[in-house]
Amino acid sequence: MFLLLRQLLRLHHEIRTTRGQPPLTLSIDGFALAIAGLWLLAPINLTGVAYISQRIEALATVFVLAGIYFYLRWRRRNYATGVAPHAGWGIVLTFTLIGLTAKESAALLPLFTACIEFALTGFRNQDGRWSKPAIFTHTVFLLVPMIVGTLWLSRWIFAAADHFRTFTIGQRLLTEPRVLVAYIDWTLLPTLRQLTFYHDDLAISHGLLSPPSTLAAIAFLVGLLALAVWQRNRRPLFCLGMLWFFAGHAMTATIIPLELVFEHRNYFPSIGLLLAVASVLGYQARPVKAPIPTLAAVIALAFFSTTTFARSCEWSNPLRLAYAEASKRPDSMRAQYALAQSLIASAGDDVRSPLLDRAKSILNRSVYRNDSGLAPAQALIFIAGRTHQPVDPRWWSEIVRKLKAGPPSQTDIQAIVFLPRCMRHDDCLFQPAQMLDVFLAALPASGDNPDIMSAYAEFAFDVLHDPALAIHLSDDIVTRFPNSPTYRANLVKALIAIGRFGEARHQIELLGKFNRWGSLDDTISTLESLLGQAIAKSKLAPEPPGTDPSPAMSPSP
Repeated sequence: MFLLLRQLLRLHHEIRTTRGQPPLTLSIDGFALAIAGLWLLAPINLTGVAYISQRIEALATVFVLAGIYFYLRWRRRNYATGVAPHAGWGIVLTFTLIGLTAKESAALLPLFTACIEFALTGFRNQDGRWSKPAIFTHTVFLLVPMIVGTLWLSRWIFAAADHFRTFTIGQRLLTEPRVLVAYIDWTLLPTLRQLTFYHDDLAISHGLLSPPSTLAAIAFLVGLLALAVWQRNRRPLFCLGMLWFFAGHAMTATIIPLELVFEHRNYFPSIGLLLAVASVLGYQARPVKAPIPTLAAVIALAFFSTTTFARSCEWSNPLRLAYAEASKRPDSMRAQYALAQSLIASAGDDVRSPLLDRAKSILNRSVYRNDSGLAPAQALIFIAGRTHQPVDPRWWSEIVRKLKAGPPSQTDIQAIVFLPRCMRHDDCLFQPAQMLDVFLAALPASGDNPDIMSAYAEFAFDVLHDPALAIHLSDDIVTRFPNSPTYRANLVKALIAIGRFGEARHQIELLGKFNRWGSLDDTISTLESLLGQAIAKSKLAPEPPGTDPSPAMSPSP
């Protein structure tokens, strides 16, 4: 990060010198070090490190930063002399591809370098001529993929979102401006009360004035972007910083139907905000008293350090974190459920633990709320099974009611999938009729979600004793998602269980086509072992009169 900023500031200095503009007042190294330190200590970036599954965002950002660094090194030489015209696209392509192995957000690297060109060089060289290498690089690796990607997304994204999100794409586009304004606040003026992991209590925008802050947020962001473009020549670093902030949210704040809010999405965009603010406060051509920017940097570093330390203490213990999240966001059903879940986990095998009673109290407060989802009812059913207490039939009715009222969220889908497995392991009371009602309501509500279909297939085989239905569901999932090894492996297990060994072997062979770099070696080995054991067992069993086992060993057409 520090090295990247040094290259950026040196390019900025060289461009100012070429244009005959006055020199800047602060040292390049000191300014770069201050921004890098603030970014490393920014409280909003803690979850990108503390939450394990989000560390892939940090890893992808490493490759993005490396790509920008080497691009800046190349561009400084190319800007002055025009040397190495092909190195630019090679750098962008290489680091984008490497970054994509960590997370898809690395695909934004060409957009970030395009922002540098727009804000600082104007896609031109020192002599004022257009930089053909820069234009070529961003035409091939930014403009063309953006057009192709938009066309591809438009074919499915608007219909698909309705089946696994509780908001439409239009509502998402209206809500995200408010989220971006919140990100700016949490990045620059973070408080421990604001920074939380769960944000499901955020009101979804249904119109420009519903809530009224929607229109205000849109106006603010449009004004901020217009100001950045207007200040492009006078304050190019401010322009670049704001462009980086908006570009960093190009994937997560637009039409892709992701969750509405996550702090880790600011891992790169926070660089842009810090650069923009710091460039206005301290990196100016006009004389500035030396202690002022230094003192401001020290105060900001102390503030960020204190807040980040306090937040890291919250994250140091799962139960402490759960209590902190629930107290900060009393209207967040996910935060309340997470606290109940932590209490259940802390109770362990002690069915008389008072922690279970506290968990039940939390869940009972939210189970009948329309915005609570299915997880509270699922957890109450689980606790009843663990403590050998009767299950309130209203909990099952509440699950069915909510499924009929609207599409389930991803958390709801996980709750549905959990219940039959809980019954199968005797952790929940065996109630097949109620579970069947849930599946029959969940499938149409979710648009035949594959995870729900897969759980229903297992339920049909194990509980309903309907192998034909189980195979039909499993086969339908594989047909819809042929590239998913998990669903195909489930189909193989179902085929083995009913003795269709030939078809099972055929599916294992198809599964082998997805075994890249040995990633499915263990899965395939397990399935082949199951198949071999089943075949051996079938040969030991007495043959019913008049049967011919040979057709079962050949794949079905």
